Amino acid sequence: MISSTSRRGPVMLAWALSVLLVVALGAAVLSGVALSRQHARDSERTSAMQAARQLTLDFTTYKYSSWDADAQRVLDGSTGQFKEEFAAGANQVKTEVVTNQATSTGEVVEAAVVSNDKDSAQVLVIANAVVTNTAAKDGVQRRYRIKLDMVREKNRWLTADFQVVG
Repeated sequence: MISSTSRRGPVMLAWALSVLLVVALGAAVLSGVALSRQHARDSERTSAMQAARQLTLDFTTYKYSSWDADAQRVLDGSTGQFKEEFAAGANQVKTEVVTNQATSTGEVVEAAVVSNDKDSAQVLVIANAVVTNTAAKDGVQRRYRIKLDMVREKNRWLTADFQVVG
């Protein structure tokens, strides 16, 4: 005859292992959720930074012979007040660019996301450009430090504010 105390040991062990298994599964699920959220945040940061880099490149790269298409690329990556201000000044800038046969070849050197959430980000970009015109046929090097406020609209990152800060 087997005593009830000798049967209790394996039952208690099975119960304890079951509790540990449930706790371990819960921890694994929570870790998976946390990793998924971190991946989503990283993806948002990367997407915002890539859009800011592209807008900066579009802004610093133009030719007098293709100004309309070059300006349209900037407008296509913009929204809100920045888009309105750029559109309002584009014809005046076009006159200067065409008159002086200006070109600019931009290069993004570095970019970093300063802050972000699901639908907005602030990005700092360092860019260089070589600008040529009738007065500087060999080109003049320009360095830009730019702060871009990015917003997500219809699952696209667009520039809402663009400030040269240095």
